[in-house]
Amino acid sequence: MRHNNIKTLVIIAFAAMSSSLYAQDIKTNDDQIADEVLETTQQMREPQADMVEIADPNLVTSSVQIVTPQTLTQPQTSHAQPAHFNSNHIVVRTAGRWANYHASVNRWGSKNISSAEELETAMIDFASYDGANIAPGWMAVNALIALQVPEYVEGIRFWEKSYGRALVLQRVHQNPMASMQFPGSDKAKAAILRASRSDSDKVLLVGQLFKEQAYSMQKKSWANKKQGGKDLRLSAIRLSPQSPTPLNMQTLQALAAPGISTLETPYHSETAKASFLSALKLGPRAAWANQSADFDAPKLTPGREATISRILGLAALMVLSEEPTHPDFRHWLDDIELRECIDWSRVHLNQCVAAGHFVFESSFCIAEHQLKDGGQCIGDIIAGSRSKISKMH
Repeated sequence: MRHNNIKTLVIIAFAAMSSSLYAQDIKTNDDQIADEVLETTQQMREPQADMVEIADPNLVTSSVQIVTPQTLTQPQTSHAQPAHFNSNHIVVRTAGRWANYHASVNRWGSKNISSAEELETAMIDFASYDGANIAPGWMAVNALIALQVPEYVEGIRFWEKSYGRALVLQRVHQNPMASMQFPGSDKAKAAILRASRSDSDKVLLVGQLFKEQAYSMQKKSWANKKQGGKDLRLSAIRLSPQSPTPLNMQTLQALAAPGISTLETPYHSETAKASFLSALKLGPRAAWANQSADFDAPKLTPGREATISRILGLAALMVLSEEPTHPDFRHWLDDIELRECIDWSRVHLNQCVAAGHFVFESSFCIAEHQLKDGGQCIGDIIAGSRSKISKMH
């Protein structure tokens, strides 16, 4: 009996010692895995040129990989054929709305309004771009701008090659803020903010033109006539978004082409600025517009991080060749801040039209609530933009 008890105690002691050693072994393995994950994450954030296959920055491609359970600690290499997006992609077609808006701004900005009918046509044209049109178009075109930043595209591809396409897609879909962690995301964000400042400046500039024309129109007999049919005019403004300008196929092809960055010369370029001012026939009176070139490098407005992350997320989904029918494309293309800002300016436009009595006052309404308010809404993503704009007027 005593012999059996001693045998039992020996077995228990051996089992306890084995459990202790097993626990130490698990702890050691866990520490090793943690070190490997930390080291790999640091490598992901700082990709080395000799480790990454640098893609042609003029192409937007992605590769398909099979993800295994070892993906997190064992970078993979993809051999799949590259994929391309085309002019039928939802992001490209949505960006076409923004291109139409810019075309309207440029077209009416270069005109010298000479009749009440022409002035009314301009108002209805601008009224067709409500928040539901401008906000997704602006988001889409900025996503395409992000695709022109080679460091960002290469950063996404590096993560794809290191961790597998499926895992990276899953992370982006779960939270678009993950796109802010891709190497090169800071440069993409800077490009988006510069483009937004350029767009805001351009719309504000044309708004200033319409305001100046309103003053000069008061000397015209046709512009001093009383404006009738307010109910019909307000109805036309309200319904105009239901008849948007058709998308231009050549524009869509240009947006989908590698040369999107050449579609518009940056506004802060001296050559582009001189050409634009010349086309608008503004001359010395528009000297205030030159102040925009002295702005500091744009910074993101606090609280708009979600907007930037969705833009970068859209670009990431395109690089990773996500299906264009995925619902996140449609969801992320909306920006509630810009949409509500534009729609609120339409409320002021309706009030302005309802309060007006003479034809020339329509030019004031266009200037203040369709263009200058719109330009401010676009520029709101840039920190301090409204205070800088107020100093210019």
